[in-house]
Amino acid sequence: MADSAGSAPRHRSRLRLRTAVLEREIKFRIPEERDAAAVCDAIEGAGFRLESSGLVTHEDGYLDTDDWILFRAGIALRLRREGERLTLQAKTIQSKTGEVLTRTEWAQEAPPTDPPWESLPNGPVAILLRPLAKLRVLARLTTRARVESERKMFRWLHERELLGSVTLDRVREAGTQNGGDSYRELEVEALDGAAAALEEVRAAVERRLDLHTSVESKLAAALATAGEKLPEMPERAYALYEGDRLADVAAKTLGRHLTRMFWNEPGTRLNLDPNYVHDMRVATRRLRTALQVFAMAIPEETRESLGRDLRWIGRALGGVRDLDVGLRRVAAMVSRAPEHERAALYVFARYLEIRRARRRVRLLRRLDSKRYEAFRERAQRWLDGGPTLWAPIAAPESASAAGGVHPALAPAYMVGPRIVAEWDNRMREACQEAERKSTPANVHALRIAVKHARYAVEYFAVSEGQSAHHRARQLARLQDKLGEHQDAATLLRHMRRYARTIPRRDRQLLLGARGVMDRLEPETRITRGELHELWELGAGADVT
Repeated sequence: MADSAGSAPRHRSRLRLRTAVLEREIKFRIPEERDAAAVCDAIEGAGFRLESSGLVTHEDGYLDTDDWILFRAGIALRLRREGERLTLQAKTIQSKTGEVLTRTEWAQEAPPTDPPWESLPNGPVAILLRPLAKLRVLARLTTRARVESERKMFRWLHERELLGSVTLDRVREAGTQNGGDSYRELEVEALDGAAAALEEVRAAVERRLDLHTSVESKLAAALATAGEKLPEMPERAYALYEGDRLADVAAKTLGRHLTRMFWNEPGTRLNLDPNYVHDMRVATRRLRTALQVFAMAIPEETRESLGRDLRWIGRALGGVRDLDVGLRRVAAMVSRAPEHERAALYVFARYLEIRRARRRVRLLRRLDSKRYEAFRERAQRWLDGGPTLWAPIAAPESASAAGGVHPALAPAYMVGPRIVAEWDNRMREACQEAERKSTPANVHALRIAVKHARYAVEYFAVSEGQSAHHRARQLARLQDKLGEHQDAATLLRHMRRYARTIPRRDRQLLLGARGVMDRLEPETRITRGELHELWELGAGADVT
């Protein structure tokens, strides 16, 4: 209940100052022509009870850097002022589920001064942001949007059981008072164990009022009140055109994937969603392939410098990502494993989590290193330089004898087919080797060859047309199939290492681990049917 001063209940705030909270809620944006009381009536009509618990006003300042590091990391950071109290709150932007928003929230006392800050008092938000320290986030914070809210609060009950809370907000841009645009939003937040009741509320409001839940984040809504919107990955400068030279395609391809790599770095550092590691790793892999595919358009010194650093950071990213894939696969195996194998899988998952934590520490050390900082600075110079920096146009000895034009300056549609054919041939050679002897090493080499062939096709798809897009999708499916074999082989290797650590006296655990290994072993092998499909796909790729 509200205290005598009408402020928000304090027990929940104290909990949030100690730890992260998993928040489950639904939101409804209420049109101006609708009566907000009708939504409350719909909730009570579904068999629930709302009990008023006070009225508060607060101001929220949404903080981020000029290049949106926090948003790119997947969190929104806000400074909430409620009377004399200042609270710093962070919340994940993406929900873990669909219509019911499931997000994690951290909160702690804020510094007494406005941002930027040199440091934060020790607390959940400070701990959360530590992996971003090298990016100097705190010292670069600025207020991106500021809103004021008038909040009516209700306790949400079923008979005498407290299920959670309902709040009704009137939100407007800070400082506009009654003259600015505003909107109303009703939130229903459930305590643990009340998720089913949350779904009942959603269904009741939708059925009675034809009002659907909103998934817009408060950050996006706050920016909208100021006439702004959240940023998108800046890739438009790297759009490809049919008339591009090979040097243009090379520069744009490298620029696009360097942009993706750096865009996903904050999320990789923060570690709230494994997809950031995946996307950053994919960007490094595509970059390394591009350096080989466009070798004639990129100076050797640049290729070697970029390649060394990308291989170095890519290995650290791959070490973490491989264990993410393994953990996901183990979770799927548990649901269908016999009882005697489940205990082994549960312990094995903890083993993988420990290894992942160690590899993540190594990854963060590399991201914080002077070598990575120098790589980022060089990459930015290359991005700013464009095709004239990438293409060795002052190398007449490399020009074709017929026309004296360096291949890098030729139209991509003329050079591309021959380049793609070269990678197709390499793929077929790897396929033949895997068919001759389908060892894990040969299957892995085949997967790499398919990946390179796929990327080469994609790099020239704009000039080659729809058939290239179709073929790239085929190669992607085959790459995924081969990836399943490789993932199984990697997991089997980890399982064998783990099994060697099980004490001999723990016979049940040993039997469970052996059962899991027996189940994984066939999944590491490739069938002749898959190899034949690869051979057929690569047939006829020669360019004369």
